Amino acid sequence: MTLNRRQLFRLVGAGAALSSLGTTAAVAAQPKFVKPTAEKPMLLCFNENPLGMSEKAKEAVAKAAMYGSRYPFAQVIAFKKDLAKFMNVRPDEVLLTHGSAEAIRATIEAEATKNTVLVQPELTYGDGADVAKRNNIPVKNVKMGPNWSIDLAALRKVATAEAKKHRVLVYLVNPNNPTSTIADSNEIFNWIKSQPKNTFFILDEAYAEFVNDPSFKSCNELVRQGFDNLVVLKTFSKIFAMAGMRLGYAVGAVNVINKIRDHVAYEVMMNQTTLAAALSELNDKEFLKESKESNDEAREILYKALKELNIPYLPSQTNFVFIDLKAPLKPFADRMKTEHILVGRPFPPAVQWCRISLGTPAEMRYFVEKLKEFRQKGWV
Repeated sequence: MTLNRRQLFRLVGAGAALSSLGTTAAVAAQPKFVKPTAEKPMLLCFNENPLGMSEKAKEAVAKAAMYGSRYPFAQVIAFKKDLAKFMNVRPDEVLLTHGSAEAIRATIEAEATKNTVLVQPELTYGDGADVAKRNNIPVKNVKMGPNWSIDLAALRKVATAEAKKHRVLVYLVNPNNPTSTIADSNEIFNWIKSQPKNTFFILDEAYAEFVNDPSFKSCNELVRQGFDNLVVLKTFSKIFAMAGMRLGYAVGAVNVINKIRDHVAYEVMMNQTTLAAALSELNDKEFLKESKESNDEAREILYKALKELNIPYLPSQTNFVFIDLKAPLKPFADRMKTEHILVGRPFPPAVQWCRISLGTPAEMRYFVEKLKEFRQKGWV
């Protein structure tokens, strides 16, 4: 089973993870590189934005703290209008959640019946399956295609067969985590638009803002077209650099959003500072551009080294890269940890692959140096 965030501390060490919180709390745009230490390791494991929140967002947080004694009802309404405009949908087609984790849970619980099956690729983000299992919903994992690609034809075949007997929830993370690749948008669109019987689609697009491939299309477009057999889940944890602020959202038809709303904890009770930061970053095009460009530069630095060392990797459309160690992950991860660098956790069945989150360009240059040292020592 794919390990989830609740198991991370056992893998990387609770002390190291907790002591590192300060490394992201006060980070400014293009932070000065500091060599990692045991107290402040380099976090190439959580898929965060290494630049930290924008300066404008930090200023907005400080101002919003002045209103911490007030309920955020008006701010929620105002923010949803801006967010809906950003997504080109209506405010009643957007639902705010406490991180994307709540959106995943609420959606599955809202759409499930007493006779439901979750269908997903076997190598994907684990929260969907975790929620299903906690709700006694069977999970059908579908084998991956070549190079850990999502086999949409196989998924569709399994989902179609299951839909003859069950309510089917199809969970698709696109771009996918941990593979960093995208599935064919046209094939996904055609499947959803065919409106298969007893089938609902959950599209997790947490990393869509990093995509460079022009063939990628957000399924948000289908929501705008009026389809109500899907929901698109988004987050402020990734390119918006707000992983610690906990804000996600769902986009869907009004009847879909209303159903999911019954399973979230008070949409109107969001955090004042979180709303202020998110609103600031929605309107901070320069920060989003800088974050994307920094990520692209960091990716190319890693790509170049992997090619030099002849280490296979999957073409990334995210802020992480999935590399083939051709050896068990644990020795590599343990050795990187001694260098105060934390890399991705295990993702069975890809037991010889490692997910490397992209840091700043300077951090990736340092990581590449260590990777080359490992090659000289015969460790990779």
